[in-house]
Amino acid sequence: MEFEIPHGAEREYLIIFGVAAIYVGTSPTGEPCIVGASRDLNLSQRGMQRKWLRSEISCAYWVKDRDTAEAIAAEVDGVLPHDQDGRLAVRAEVAARQIEHIARDWNIPLTNHDGAMARVKSAVRHVQEVIDAANKTGELAWFNTAYRAWRLDAQKVGAGMSYAEARARLRKAVTKRLITLDVLDCSETLLAEIFPALQDAR
Repeated sequence: MEFEIPHGAEREYLIIFGVAAIYVGTSPTGEPCIVGASRDLNLSQRGMQRKWLRSEISCAYWVKDRDTAEAIAAEVDGVLPHDQDGRLAVRAEVAARQIEHIARDWNIPLTNHDGAMARVKSAVRHVQEVIDAANKTGELAWFNTAYRAWRLDAQKVGAGMSYAEARARLRKAVTKRLITLDVLDCSETLLAEIFPALQDAR
């Protein structure tokens, strides 16, 4: 099964949640490979591909924070052999098993990527359902009013934001409250998080 790189709302959710991944990046042949730590697999893959064309992330495990991910990645990098370009001279499966072995030795829980993505997709879907329901009941009238007012003020100072971008910022604000406060809130208290303050152009 093809490895799924988180994008959009899924990527946003993982970043807000604060977790990090230990990933294995590999050439199309499966060897050599690299092991790294990342909070944004899309950015990490693009950076890797700038250095090694046609390489891609083939697997990842999620842990509670970046420090933990970096410690495991460094340990794996330290125990496996390297080629002359600094990559690991083993197949991706060997590197993955080493990640699992170290995490087990250190008593660090790992969540495999497919499991993490399934949970994230479920949470993102739930957030969107709450926003859609609030929109239907008129609970988001404040949002539409605030967007129109902000856009008019923004035009005066040469700023702007599309409605789609404003909705994305709303989704992010709702998601952040769900993660940090364990509440699903679509109320007007989100206003300052969605619409940035405008500087007076004068």
